[in-house]
Amino acid sequence: MYRLYCLFCLATLASCSKVLDQTPEYTIAQNNFWQTSNDAESAATGIYPAVQSLAQQFPLAFDACSDATTGLLANYSPFSQHAIPVDNAVVAAYWDNNYTGIGRANDLLKHVPAISDSLFTPGEKARILGEAYFLRAYFYYGLVQAFGAVPIVTTPYTSFNADFTIGRSSVDSVYLLILSDLHAAESGLTQTWAAQVDTRGRATLGGAQALLAKVFLSLKNYDSAAANALAVMNNPTYSLVLGSAAYSNMFSTSGKNGAESIFEIQFVSATNQSNGLFSFYMPTTGLPSGIQPGQYQIAPTAKIMSAYAPGDIRAAAALGTSSAAVPYVNKYDRLINGTEPDIIALRLADIILVRAEALNDLGQTAAATSLLDTIRRRAFALPLSSASVYDYPDADDQANGYTLALAIENERYKELAFEGYRFFDLVRTGRAAAVLGITANQSLWPIPLYEIGVNPRLLQNPGY
Repeated sequence: MYRLYCLFCLATLASCSKVLDQTPEYTIAQNNFWQTSNDAESAATGIYPAVQSLAQQFPLAFDACSDATTGLLANYSPFSQHAIPVDNAVVAAYWDNNYTGIGRANDLLKHVPAISDSLFTPGEKARILGEAYFLRAYFYYGLVQAFGAVPIVTTPYTSFNADFTIGRSSVDSVYLLILSDLHAAESGLTQTWAAQVDTRGRATLGGAQALLAKVFLSLKNYDSAAANALAVMNNPTYSLVLGSAAYSNMFSTSGKNGAESIFEIQFVSATNQSNGLFSFYMPTTGLPSGIQPGQYQIAPTAKIMSAYAPGDIRAAAALGTSSAAVPYVNKYDRLINGTEPDIIALRLADIILVRAEALNDLGQTAAATSLLDTIRRRAFALPLSSASVYDYPDADDQANGYTLALAIENERYKELAFEGYRFFDLVRTGRAAAVLGITANQSLWPIPLYEIGVNPRLLQNPGY
């Protein structure tokens, strides 16, 4: 919870004060810290651990909400059953982790503009501010998709006397803030960093444009979604990886920060900044040599297991079967030596399909089909420029009610399996009721019970 995060920071920094009338220690720390470009850089990098902390909610919990996985144990089965209790710990953690990141971004955005320009290299301050704007937008986009209307907090708390009880702002207001932050981020972010890991692991211009494309698609602003997606596609920093080995490698411990990745959440090892997703997805026994077993809390559904046609290279990258014939998710395995993959939050294939969906909704079906075929050709290891036998929907498909919109939906289901998007895709297109059998109320998570208890201005989502 953002309120408790702020109180914790204030209490921690003030704890060294011995006399009540002394200047609070946290004030001295604030005055001493925000002095140099190094301070600003440290503050920027300090926001990213909040992104890492979301791993067991995004993609994990949102996967459990979809028709691609089933939660087997108590922590995640309520998500698969769409019967999430208001005191669910995973939901509470998602709220807390996002608002922690927002608080860190707010601190930076308040203090960095006042640091002397002479301490920064050209463009450095703008880039650091751009990172904070991008990340704040990233956190709020996650919140508004999960909860709908949420409190908007854009300034840090600096006093115990501050009012920590804030009501929920409208969904439209949250989206306006997200768009404003992303446009602000665009003006400061660079296209690449000196190091490949930073180009993929920190905010970039391409990352901001990719997130803008997804946000505009959520808002049904198809022109802007298509335009931002095209900007990403035209960015030479990114390209589709080709071939079965390269595709599978994208999700392996040796394939981190590859050419297709736009924004990738970095994880180092089993003991330092690990995501631990293997524990939820991997069976307890029967895995290939060198792969660490898990607790098997999340299983792939029969639907996703049968979704891939013969020859589709994505099947092996997404799914595995143990020697005991237990199916499992293969995108997040951990090696026995402790290394594990990153989590790819934004990648080029997603953005190509975003543009395809937007163009189809604009009536540009030929262009949308061409983009869809690009992803299909890659999936079957065909040259991207080749004629394809996978063009669809053809006349027979349409006669059977299979539209281009459904074809794009189905392609996203297979291409982005277990990457946390499926539930949001179905809610966005209005197909959640038909595919998942849920009501409109179940398309949102409950506001955490504790937040309702400590903040009388918060109202619960309908149905909880």
